[in-house]
Amino acid sequence: MHRNKLQTNIILSATIIAIGILLLSLSYRQALGNFKNAISMILTPLQINVYSLVEPLFVNEPNAPEELVKLNATLTAEIALLRSENIRLSETIYERDMLAALLNYTKLDNVHTYISANVIGKDTSSFLQYVIIDIGTTGGVQRDMPVVTDAGLVGIINEATPRASKILLLNSDQMAINVRVQNSRADGVLFGQASKDLRLRYVALDATINAGDLVVTSGLGGSLPANIPVGVIASVRSRAYDVFQEAEVLPLVNLDKIEIVMIITDFTPTELNPLISTPIPDDL
Repeated sequence: MHRNKLQTNIILSATIIAIGILLLSLSYRQALGNFKNAISMILTPLQINVYSLVEPLFVNEPNAPEELVKLNATLTAEIALLRSENIRLSETIYERDMLAALLNYTKLDNVHTYISANVIGKDTSSFLQYVIIDIGTTGGVQRDMPVVTDAGLVGIINEATPRASKILLLNSDQMAINVRVQNSRADGVLFGQASKDLRLRYVALDATINAGDLVVTSGLGGSLPANIPVGVIASVRSRAYDVFQEAEVLPLVNLDKIEIVMIITDFTPTELNPLISTPIPDDL
């Protein structure tokens, strides 16, 4: 549309110039003097009108690029601000949902007392076996306290300083947890390993365990409270000549993505070694 308007203005300007040349040539003839004056009176307003239309195209053109650059810079800054605000709001919503899930878990489990903590460090090796949280002994955290999320068991407190603690995760090769298969009530020991799955061992051959069965802490040994969800059986290996059954167990907690955890602070591990290793008196 702007281009058509410009073409019209150019045609009008060319017409006026042609008429001007014609009038100039006629100025040498007195007989046409009256005709020239009449034509001039008609065309003068038209010339003024055309000039008013064409002038802005040349007057404003040098300022347009500068204004566009300023406008582009303003819009770019506004977009960056909006993007930053969107990221902040998304993180706030994600954290809110995690906290809501943890709060709901604590309401359902009214047996224990919990404190929450944020993950601030992770094992830098290729096998994630521990994480570090932002609360320590000054916040009530002690060694061997169980750590959970709303999904289930994460691990135990392995070390604690005044302001931070280290959680040994389920898949650590240092972990051995007494567990129970919920459906069959079969007991066993769950071992961490380098891969993300866990190895369930020492399950009696006559026990019925199947893929999909839920595995929970048994409470045997006194190192952990009973009935904390741990994982789901993925596969079972049972052979007639073996002494026990074994199974692969997938942890319920995604250990790669834990950000907020809860520490059970009112559980005190029971030391059973003195009772188990008590020597029998010789005179009995």
